Amino acid sequence: MDLGHDWKRASTFALAKVDGLVTVVGINPEKPEAQSLVVVPQQADDDDAVSPHIAHLADGRWILTVPRKNGKPDRRYEINRSEHTLDALTGDERLSRTLPGSSLLAEVAGLPDGKSPSGEPESSVLVKNPNGWTTTRKLKIPGTIDFAASDSASDTICLGSSSNSATKVSTVNLADGSINFAPVPAGLTVGGLACPAGHPVIAGSPARGTADEVSVALTRHPAATAITVDGGRLDAIAATHSSLVIAAAQGNDTELVEVNAATGQELHRARIKDLAASLNITHTASGWLVYAEDTVTRVNLTTGKTRQFALPGPLLAS
Repeated sequence: MDLGHDWKRASTFALAKVDGLVTVVGINPEKPEAQSLVVVPQQADDDDAVSPHIAHLADGRWILTVPRKNGKPDRRYEINRSEHTLDALTGDERLSRTLPGSSLLAEVAGLPDGKSPSGEPESSVLVKNPNGWTTTRKLKIPGTIDFAASDSASDTICLGSSSNSATKVSTVNLADGSINFAPVPAGLTVGGLACPAGHPVIAGSPARGTADEVSVALTRHPAATAITVDGGRLDAIAATHSSLVIAAAQGNDTELVEVNAATGQELHRARIKDLAASLNITHTASGWLVYAEDTVTRVNLTTGKTRQFALPGPLLAS
């Protein structure tokens, strides 16, 4: 494998499978370009059936976790940009997803790892101090955590868990451990979750779609905001400080729609041709990045212009 050297201009990172190896990919949205930068150490007990995870902490650090077989603790690494290496960190739990808050973070179970007194499955949430990576408290969420979102501006995270075929959305205050549940609108099939400033945004589709084109409707309540996407399949949702951006597939294309987070007014829209599915969307100073299995598309929502570039291998996490 040929490794790139453009660490300086890589403003965001992802994980991809390159030549059979889990690899940190640096993305330069301005150029735009994606380069393999460093290979994640491979071990015999790596669990290839569970995807690794990468997270950007509020203090600027990038952390990645690699699941292990037989319930062993995840391996955790920090991207060392100055030395162009990965620094190993202590791992003490098999919890694959890291959700950064403003001063704390949560590690969330990928599958239920316990049961309630009534015998129902529960999933763990560990609250950690990112400075020493010490655990400050351990919480339990009913069911399987299917959706998880956070915002580095808040120490409240948002979770969507399924139990008895129903999705429940909760907010977890990492500072005091309090858990509050937010109502999910009747008839909404939940497909995504955002958490701007700790406020849950529940995105989904109606049971029966009627629109010919992708439409986005917003209903805001004190406990949660609901986003209904009609006319296309909801693939991803992301939030800025004042807007929400939705990626919805329609046929062989993808629509990126930005709406005002308070009023639901549509602000911008762009169409990405020949992109039938998106796996994630993130915002950068150079525009929005729409991740697919083998490509990333940079989108300028103001002008509608798009620019697609290749990943060095299939995407694992972004």
